[in-house]
Amino acid sequence: MGVTMGDYDHDGLFDIYVTHFSDDYDTLYRNTGNGVFRDVSYYAGVAFPSWKFLGWGTSFFDFDNDGWEDLFVSTGHVYPQVDNFPIDITFRERKLLFRNLGNGKFAEVGETMGAGLVEPWSGRGAAFADFDNDGDIDVTVNNLDGRPSLLLNDGGNHSGHWVLLGLEGVQTNRSAIGVRVTIETQGGRQMQEVYGGSSYQATNDLRLHFGLGPEPKIKAVMVRWTNGKVQTFENVVADKIYSLRESNQLVVVR
Repeated sequence: MGVTMGDYDHDGLFDIYVTHFSDDYDTLYRNTGNGVFRDVSYYAGVAFPSWKFLGWGTSFFDFDNDGWEDLFVSTGHVYPQVDNFPIDITFRERKLLFRNLGNGKFAEVGETMGAGLVEPWSGRGAAFADFDNDGDIDVTVNNLDGRPSLLLNDGGNHSGHWVLLGLEGVQTNRSAIGVRVTIETQGGRQMQEVYGGSSYQATNDLRLHFGLGPEPKIKAVMVRWTNGKVQTFENVVADKIYSLRESNQLVVVR
């Protein structure tokens, strides 16, 4: 139903996560290089928790700013009739949140992260953005036959450092779609790209968010524009919102 890409294991390769129908597990495909993707869903711990859920919108994102990308899944069945049968599957479902443990595995923590994730809805698309510009990523979910849910993240900015980067192309496309940003800290490297559309019928904030864990400064930020040009910035201070216009310098927005 939904699909997202991210370098969840920090190996410099984009991996793929796909949500599916109920009575099937959502699939995490690890990029092993040379065009080969391996199904690591059971090893990574995302298979069993997702089995009875019907998944839709999803994304890799670092909800707790520890420097490792986590996974969110919007869920909800398509048949209200499932509520009439004792099959442990319901029309309205809680949401799934997989915390990246930093060792190639995830732990499903949705039931422990507040009423917003536990309250059952028949969710569909999900959009991710730092709506209140406080340094952590919030989520909006569109619910079938109901109001949308705005899930405000009130803990991520207390868990670790972060940086938020908005990009504007000049010689390349103005929205910077396809631009790749790699950051290097004491803890390793992270990589993200700007996407024009995301997962299932949604578009995320075009700004890129990186959680940094305990790191108060980024050693290097490398921006590869779609024309192949690379800009590098060193010793970038954390916990700030930056903007970058192609060929210019980083500017602190907030």
